[in-house]
Amino acid sequence: MDGSYWTQRLVRHACERLISLVRILRAVRRPLALILLFALASSAAAQTPALDALADLELTDQHGRSDSLGAHRGQTVVAMVVTAKRLRNLKAWERDFRNRSEGIHFLRIADIPSDPPTTYERVARKLNERVPEDVSVLIDMDSAWATELELDSGRPNILVIDADGTLLASFRGRFEPELAEEVFAAIEKALGDD
Repeated sequence: MDGSYWTQRLVRHACERLISLVRILRAVRRPLALILLFALASSAAAQTPALDALADLELTDQHGRSDSLGAHRGQTVVAMVVTAKRLRNLKAWERDFRNRSEGIHFLRIADIPSDPPTTYERVARKLNERVPEDVSVLIDMDSAWATELELDSGRPNILVIDADGTLLASFRGRFEPELAEEVFAAIEKALGDD
């Protein structure tokens, strides 16, 4: 099980900051330590993973329609990022989402590697041949999502984003019931915060 990359990263970062704080507390008197603790807590809250860099990035789907994360501001979003060649790995996730979700907006993003070179038109044509008509897949020709979020798009990345545009959780892997339960717990948390 891959778990949540962002959660692991945040925990590691928080532990490093806590160790630093303990060292500071040992070195200074209590009033200064309280000031530093407040500053640390404020800084940690400000560093919650947000998707500001991607919010206004408009991508076009295989039907020529544009969409962006920013267009769903105020709503819980599940973004699924995977290479176009591995889109079939989203089928089980899609089936499970359809059966269990209400009030969630989906962004399916096909990450297009630069090697071998291709064009939007060629990718769109292939997606139109292979993906049901009512399913929109945004085509990321520049791999902006994978690059910005440091994703390995060789397997599905499931990103749970709250109404404020904050990345609450990131999961990676094919559909497995245990992983699906983790994803839906994060989705329920996001829906509860809306």
